[in-house]
Amino acid sequence: MKKILFVITKSEIGGAQKWTKEQIEICSEKFECYLATDKNGWLSRNVIVKKKFLNSLIHKRFSIKYLFNLIRFIKINKIDLIVASSANAGIYSRLVKLLNRKIKIIYVSHGWSSIYNGGTLAFFYTFIEKQLSKISDSILCISKKDYENAEKIIGIKKSKLKCITNSIYPIPTGNKKIKNQKIKLLTVARLTPPKRVDLLIEATKDIDIELHIVGNGILKNELENIKHNNVFFHGEINNFNQFYEYDIFALISDSEGLPLSALEAMSVGLPLILSNVGGCKELIVDNGVLVKNNIQDIKKAIIKVLNNKDFFSKNSKKLFNKKFNLNLNKQDYIRYYLKILNS
Repeated sequence: MKKILFVITKSEIGGAQKWTKEQIEICSEKFECYLATDKNGWLSRNVIVKKKFLNSLIHKRFSIKYLFNLIRFIKINKIDLIVASSANAGIYSRLVKLLNRKIKIIYVSHGWSSIYNGGTLAFFYTFIEKQLSKISDSILCISKKDYENAEKIIGIKKSKLKCITNSIYPIPTGNKKIKNQKIKLLTVARLTPPKRVDLLIEATKDIDIELHIVGNGILKNELENIKHNNVFFHGEINNFNQFYEYDIFALISDSEGLPLSALEAMSVGLPLILSNVGGCKELIVDNGVLVKNNIQDIKKAIIKVLNNKDFFSKNSKKLFNKKFNLNLNKQDYIRYYLKILNS
């Protein structure tokens, strides 16, 4: 049985961590799975793997100590393939490849931060990404937009690229909230940049709906200072899946790959309001509204969704089952990993 090591910098809950968790679940029947991350957090507690390598030195952009401890773990456990899902994980994995040409490396792009968050150094960071891609066996993009950016902006060779659009297992549904209650708009996000929960709070000030925020982070105090009476902070909820208790889902952000929280909302039929960034456009087909990141645009989108809620809701569920249901395409990942292992 071939052995796959999934490497990700942070074990805290997030989209890339949820993706990694589901990949381990998919792969466990065909492969022996291992995990390398920073600590015993949400991800490491919620997966079953053969062994875990937990070391907080992965947070450093370059640590000789971490690199050689990782190499030792790989050697002892005879790892065949590394699947890296964060910037630092990608750096260390490619360095491992330089020292061990036999091992296979897949780097997963969950949105190219080198493009979206690089600022004045964006050109330099994209140059580094291009060079690192030459060391990789494959670059897996989780949205068509990521694939397009990888080829046209970063300049990664098409032969290195693979696109498998993000998908998830459907979220369990429960009893819908009682009719005639106030409309509940939900956002599930880390309260850190690049998320723009502040815009969502401001946009809902003069609309008679409740805004429910699930997530935690360094911006929480700042956001609490601008909240109004219809804003409710729930903090981080471990394995949150009560999407069915809400009416609308919104995710406002300066950058995204293809957000899993939006897919979770779609799976129970929630209309979507998403920033027009990254792969978000791929999630909207008559089931919600794409917005620019300004208060007026978001406010107009909320009103439009309120006026078309049943229509958008029906289409959200339909689109999810057609394109983003992991039950329908999980074999795509298995075939992809086998192809890389056998190349």
